[in-house]
Amino acid sequence: MKLIYKAYNLGMALSENQITVLSVENPKAYSSILCDIWNQTQGGEGGFILSKEGEIRNIAKEVDCIFNPFALDSNGKRVINRLYQELQEQANTSLMNESISLNGSIVAYLDELSRQVPYALEYDLDFDIVGLMKLYNVKMECFGECLLEKIVEYLRVMSHVCGMKNYVFVGLKQCLTVDELKQLYEFVFCEKINLIIIEYIHSAPISGEKGWILDRDLCIIDL
Repeated sequence: MKLIYKAYNLGMALSENQITVLSVENPKAYSSILCDIWNQTQGGEGGFILSKEGEIRNIAKEVDCIFNPFALDSNGKRVINRLYQELQEQANTSLMNESISLNGSIVAYLDELSRQVPYALEYDLDFDIVGLMKLYNVKMECFGECLLEKIVEYLRVMSHVCGMKNYVFVGLKQCLTVDELKQLYEFVFCEKINLIIIEYIHSAPISGEKGWILDRDLCIIDL
């Protein structure tokens, strides 16, 4: 897989067991790059191209961009929607008989409840597993406490539930220690996750990283 930024003729290969680090020293370029990657991961326009084996891929569907790792939510809308979809599929297949029985019990309960009041009532008879999940606030159980644990938990959930394998983090190397970064890299290598880190200053390289610098003169230095 390859990530290309047309404006500066920048091409970065996203390879297995490799962390991609882009250091952008030119403030205008830094702002432009961050604006474009954010817009494109949200479904908008920008100058990035993501390709795999010559095929252009949809960045909004295949890349997640994180500006603030402290605000990561393992129960975000994308995760919950996909989780409920998966639960609904299970309810309609492997637990179909149990779903039918549960719906019958709920309808019988509503019938009995409606007889307790002097009003004519009506209600849906179809079983809605998604409505049930929302009613009971079904969500992912989270255990992360420190920043590293929260990041790992988020990546694990997004990878397993949503199938997301490409992540752009802004300034991550300024938030974690070298030891924490090494632990994170080991995790993403095991999960076959592509991690792209964008930073405004070049930091000391760590084993497993492949770096590029876009300097103040907009020259590309391949490290």
